Amino acid sequence: MFDIHNHVLPGLDDGATDLSESLRMLTAAARQGITHVGCTPHGNDRINEKTDLLYQSVFLQVKEAAKREGIPVELALALELMLGVDILQTLHLPLATYHGAGKYFLIEFPWHTPFEILLNAIRACMQSEMIPIIAHYERYEQAIKKPEQPHKVRHAGAVITMDAGSLVGQFGAAMTRRSRQLLNWGCVDVLASDAHDDMEHGFCLRQGFEAAAAIIGEAEAQKLVSDNPRRIWEGTPWPRAEEEKEEETRTT
Repeated sequence: MFDIHNHVLPGLDDGATDLSESLRMLTAAARQGITHVGCTPHGNDRINEKTDLLYQSVFLQVKEAAKREGIPVELALALELMLGVDILQTLHLPLATYHGAGKYFLIEFPWHTPFEILLNAIRACMQSEMIPIIAHYERYEQAIKKPEQPHKVRHAGAVITMDAGSLVGQFGAAMTRRSRQLLNWGCVDVLASDAHDDMEHGFCLRQGFEAAAAIIGEAEAQKLVSDNPRRIWEGTPWPRAEEEKEEETRTT
């Protein structure tokens, strides 16, 4: 399985506090079948060339320590960017996109963001010719009132992710209901852990996969933890974007 959203890097945000916790988290991830971990610390207004070097340094420290400990996971680096940061300016930094490949980037929004603002932000991000991945879409209650809303977001070019913890009840019954609803609408592209520690909010991707499989079937759930995040990891085109380009060509 691939996990493309977590806070396993120590001392950079509200995730792991030190290297020991990072290694415990990665060990737990490997035990549940996660083979690829995309490390995504929070980005903020302080992100620049100088902090880019800091984040890269911490990432390499964790990567080398995991290798020494024999933890069988591959690591990549990206950021979780918040709406409000000058995203289009930040995207030129190597750590803004997975593997520094300039293909996919992770973005989150304030919980109560109005739907039209979220949708317009995605359309603006698409001008970068990079694909925005929306973190924990189930949290944005103004953007999940009816199925047309997430469908419009996906049609605009974004990839929608859901936190596994939301689906398995870590954040209350209301969040679980919204998560199940998104799955039933067919609007989830990727399931991710958003792990922050090695206790209550750790890697729970296996549990999330099993919960999703009970709702949409094992084959579809497998796409959420393997097939689709693999595209992000490898920087290959997103199928929906390619289909829309073909449709645009046919109609012009």
